[in-house]
Formats: sequence, structure tokens, C-alpha cells
Amino acid sequence: MKNVLRGLALLSVLLLIVGYAFPHEAMALAHAVSPAHGPAVLASLTGIGSGSALACIVTPIEAIVLDDCPNPGGLTDLHVIRRRDILTFPEVDADGVTISTAIVPKPDAGFVPWEFAQDSGEVNHKSSGDAGTQSISHELNVYVPRGSAETDAVIQSALNGDFVVIGRDSNGNQRIAGDKRRGVKFEHDYKSGKKGTDKNGTDFKFAGEGFTHVPYYYTAAIPLKAG
Repeated sequence: MKNVLRGLALLSVLLLIVGYAFPHEAMALAHAVSPAHGPAVLASLTGIGSGSALACIVTPIEAIVLDDCPNPGGLTDLHVIRRRDILTFPEVDADGVTISTAIVPKPDAGFVPWEFAQDSGEVNHKSSGDAGTQSISHELNVYVPRGSAETDAVIQSALNGDFVVIGRDSNGNQRIAGDKRRGVKFEHDYKSGKKGTDKNGTDFKFAGEGFTHVPYYYTAAIPLKAG
């Protein structure tokens, strides 16, 4: 009897390993053996199934990394608006990370393009805080070469501003930093350099903390300011 129990225990462990390593194949095999009861028995022994926690968190690696899929970094363009100039900020889609409805600015307002040097833009987000109180920070950085009166006038007018910015990455994804409740603040750091080979220009940053979501994916058209 002990040998039988030991054999059943070993069989359960093997089923558990196979089920977790190949959940879809294991479920298909169980269904082929017994369409009426096989999947239910497998689920009871291993905990896998179409409604299990494993099915919710495991993504096939081939869906994440594709050898024939380019994945360049950097930003190609940036658009900025003051949060107070937004009339309607759409609700997020059912996936929790995408906004497919267009942002509506107030009359005579809209997003404006922010020019920057090639290969100098990036969008970042990271989590921070202790367990139970974690939040996500948004950050978008670009570099504008040379110092000029035009650039410095923009810097002065942007101080203490509360912004929503949209950056398009090199894969074509538009990411929104900021939302309808909380914007991102503007920071700059200009350096002329000390030598002729040093960079002469301004690092710009739009950053904010305390968000409960990553920078949204924005798939609608960007409403631009007229003129």
C-alpha cells in the first residue's frame, strides 16, 4: 500500500511539473484522454486551468521576444500641452494601459511640437515606494543643442508649469506622461561646456511621481494648436 501511495505522489509531482511547464499541451492531452473529466482532474491535481492564476501571469516568451522584430530605442518626436489647457482627458481603455480616444484641448489650445536633437530623447517609468504604497514615476528627457534667446524664453515660460506630454518612440508607440489628475513638471539644465569639444545645450526633463499607471499608450491623433 505504501508503494502505491508513493507511486501516486510521484505521479502527482510529475503532472505538476509537466502542467506548469506546458499548460496548454497538458490541458489538451487531458481533454483528449477524457473530454468530460480530464481537464477537471488535471486542474484539481495541478492547479492549472483556463481560469487559474498561472494562465493570467504566464506569457509565452515567443510573444515577448521575436527574433525578426526590430526594437530600436529613442524618441522621434515630442508634443507638449499645459494640463490646464485640456478640456477632456479620455478614460483609459479596458486593457488599463491604452487610450484610443482623442484628447480634447480647450478652444485656441492644443499640443505644440518640441524640437530636440536626434538620438537624445527617451521616455522612462519606474516603480517606487514600500510594499502596499508603491506608485509609478513618469519621465521624458530630450536634449536641445546650443543656447539661444528663443530657447531661454521657452524655459522661462515653462517654469512651474503642469504639463501633459506625448512622446513617440522609434517603434511608433505614442506614450503619455501625465494624466488628467496629475501632470509632469518641467526641469532644465543648460551647460555651455568648457572646451570647444564639449556639448553646448540644454537637457530638458518632464517628470512626475505618484502615478498608479505606466505612461499610457495613445493611439488617437494628437490635437495640435492652430497656427
